[in-house]
Amino acid sequence: MTTRRGRAAHVRPRPPGGSRSLKLVRADKPDPYRVRQHRGIDARRNRLPLATRVLLALSIFSLAGAVYLTATGGIGPVISALGASLTGAFERLAATPVPSASVIVATNSPIISQPASPYSRVKTVDLQITVPQDVAGTANAKIRLYLALKGLGPAPIEDIPMTSAVTLIVPVDLTKGRNDLSATIIRDGVESTRSEVVTITLDQVPPKVVVKSPKGGTALTEPNVTIKGTTEVGTALIARNAANGSSASVTAGADGTFQVVLPLAPGPNAIHFDATDLAGNPSTADVSYLVGTGKLGANLYASTYRVSVSKHPASLQLTVLVTDPAGAPLSGATAFFTLQIPGLAPISGQVITGTDGHAIFTTPLVGTMGVGNGQATVLVTQDLFGQTTDSLGLMFVP
Repeated sequence: MTTRRGRAAHVRPRPPGGSRSLKLVRADKPDPYRVRQHRGIDARRNRLPLATRVLLALSIFSLAGAVYLTATGGIGPVISALGASLTGAFERLAATPVPSASVIVATNSPIISQPASPYSRVKTVDLQITVPQDVAGTANAKIRLYLALKGLGPAPIEDIPMTSAVTLIVPVDLTKGRNDLSATIIRDGVESTRSEVVTITLDQVPPKVVVKSPKGGTALTEPNVTIKGTTEVGTALIARNAANGSSASVTAGADGTFQVVLPLAPGPNAIHFDATDLAGNPSTADVSYLVGTGKLGANLYASTYRVSVSKHPASLQLTVLVTDPAGAPLSGATAFFTLQIPGLAPISGQVITGTDGHAIFTTPLVGTMGVGNGQATVLVTQDLFGQTTDSLGLMFVP
């Protein structure tokens, strides 16, 4: 069947209806030329991968940039700079390598060990200095010791040759007061940084102990006494009371003050202090207190109170009993006796009390005595307790 233009019809006409059965007709195969043509186009598309298309785009972009630089006159500097860079890179690759200057690294600092005490009463002390192991035994190395005094900067005082030992003992003479010591290592003329500073104070003056309260010789009524005073900072004190054998220890505070409590005994209490400062300098101090009334007691009596001038005894005896503020017999006190008899010059004498507290003065009765009243007096003196006196009257009859 043909169309009106004379071409074969692509659609077969519907068969006429009726009882006739339909006959299946196969479609014609496509033209081989057209099949090959379509397959060629697909193949060419498959032969352009993504990487190729990217390179193609970059090439086009570079070409456009070159055209622009040429039009504006900028292509020359770019080419010159590129050439200079390539030339410099080539010269660096072709040149003979030159070694760089070596860097000198200073050795590590030494270490000065802290002494057992930062205070000393001995002028010469031994410093323990530790050096790095790679320095020990090095012939071209040494230790330089520095000293800084109060208000002054560090100054070198000694160069110590290096030995094979890692730890060296170096004797150093101290200056009165504070001594700040440090050290460095010098190797091949290069000096390390200084070590940590070690401070030692030379103190050769014994500490002075001053009791502020209660004042020595004060009469106390309490069974204990709290003694307050001042001394050097950090001084250790031991207080002992000879009256009862008690003792106590204390250390002076940061302001130099101290406070110690001791039990007391009746009567005199002699307290002795032993003090030692941080440098080891010793000193002592003493203070005494009274427990009782605070007054000496003196009781004077005579061998007779009535004397006959015509028939008088050969001598007259005066006795005094001295007691401490607590009422106990006091030995070692001085008793000065004075006797006044009518018709005679005053008679006097001095006696020391014994362990029982008694002092006895005996005077002969010589000369012409008159009738009348006489008097005996005693003055007692003791360094700790002070003075006291007592007297009595005598009668001289015919």
